[in-house]
Order: sequence, then structure tokens, then C-alpha cells
Amino acid sequence: MPMLLKAVLAGAAIGASQVLILVFWPHDPDDEFTGVAVMMFAPFPLAFLLSWAARMPRWPIVGLSTPFVMLVFAMVMGPGMQWLPDSPVSLAIPAVIGFPFTAWLCAPGNRMARIAAVGTVLLALCAAPLVSKAIQAAEVIGDMKSSGIPLVAPAIPNYRLDSVDPTWLPEMIGFTYHPTDDHGSGRWVEVYVRPGGAASPEAACADPMPDWSWKTVTPCRQIAPGVWTTRLENGYTPVYARHGDALVQVGGYDAITEDFLLSVLPTFRPITAVEIAAAS
Repeated sequence: MPMLLKAVLAGAAIGASQVLILVFWPHDPDDEFTGVAVMMFAPFPLAFLLSWAARMPRWPIVGLSTPFVMLVFAMVMGPGMQWLPDSPVSLAIPAVIGFPFTAWLCAPGNRMARIAAVGTVLLALCAAPLVSKAIQAAEVIGDMKSSGIPLVAPAIPNYRLDSVDPTWLPEMIGFTYHPTDDHGSGRWVEVYVRPGGAASPEAACADPMPDWSWKTVTPCRQIAPGVWTTRLENGYTPVYARHGDALVQVGGYDAITEDFLLSVLPTFRPITAVEIAAAS
């Protein structure tokens, strides 16, 4: 039997074992760690034994290297895994590809072709996080557009956009900003954007979202034309206003003042997929 065919079958056996372990490993429902840990470490002894049994060229190197090559392929394939069927069988793909690739690298032959293949995989590994962020940003932008949420966010002086929270889609999108000079002062700012038709600033103030079940300790009041605010019992102060066709909420905790929150409102502008990807 050709060497590469044997390697494909060995890789399929490792991948199948991982799937079977993940699906059928007996464990306490409150303990997901054990089954996952066994699945992750299973390729190490299996790859070594199968390399020996299949008489792979330089089989000790193949057996020892295959689990690490599988990990690299899993990381490279990460951005595309979301397009695969939501099935445990998808977990077997790195093994099915990784074992033959390792066997081919270790077999006698054209060294330059192997160097080129390794370089290509390493480049793909470096590009994978960028691709993943681009895919995630495109999905967030698409979800925002389909939900009617305007693509706007503030550009707060001396603050950077640290994270984008799509948890609340399709009702709204969340952004978190931290000061560029300090992470421990409690001066971070939370921003939420909803379609303008969702509510008026006054109505949004009376029914804060997200609903953390915190009670208001001060009545809603208008602090500027079209701008309403309240204060929650946990020290959080939000302000609500309109920006074009968007209903925007800007809030912060004790270290954030109303005047500062008011100064954020004029900084709203269109946000790009690049900014969302960088913060994802």
C-alpha cells in the first residue's frame, strides 16, 4: 500500500478516535474538562503507535511531530471551520490532513518542495488571526445592517475602542472604550447603538438596556436638548440621545461624569469594518 494512503488512513483513525472520545467519553455532566483533555492528548500515543505499525519512513519523528502539526492545521483552519457543518466530525479534519502532511515531510524526496510547503503553512498560520477577525467583522457589519442598526460609534479623544459586543444583536450593538493611558481607574466607557425607531431618548432612559436588573436611584431628567440621563444603584450613569437615525447610549461608572458623557455625543461618526475587526 502506498505510503501516503497508509498515512491518510492513520490520520483518519486518529481523527475518528478523537470524535468518539468527545462524544462517548463517560464523565460527569458538570465535568467537561476530562473528556476534552483526553481528546486533546489522544493523538500523542496514537500517532506514535500508528507510525510504527504503518512503517512510516522515519516513523519516530512522524509519530512525535504529527500531534503538533495537527494543532497547526487546526489553527490555520480555524477561520473556515465555522462554514463546516456543526458536527463533531469536523474535529477529525486536522488529523486527516496533518498525519499525511507530516509523513510526506519526513519521507525521502525533494527537500525544496518540503521547505516551500512548510513556509506556506507558516504563512497561513500567521494570516489565520487576521482572516478570522475579518470574517467576524464582516458578520457583525452584516448583522448590524440587517437589523437596521446604523453603523456609527464615537471617536473618544484619548480613548481606544477595545471590544465590540454583538451579544445584543439584532436589538443593539455594544462597544467598550478604555483610556489610552490607564486601565485601572474605572474610567472605561460603554456605548450601545440601537435603531432610532426603537425608542425615544426619554423612553430609553425610563427602561434602560441592557437590563441588568439594577434599580434607578435618580429619576430620568433632561440635561441637554434631546439628551436624557439617570443613575443606577450600582453607580452606572448612562445618557441617551439621537445621532441621525440612531438611538445612542453612552455610560460609565463613578469615575465618569455627566459632562464627560455629554462630550462623547458629538464624536459619533461612521464606523468601519477595519475598526470592528481590530477590536474583535
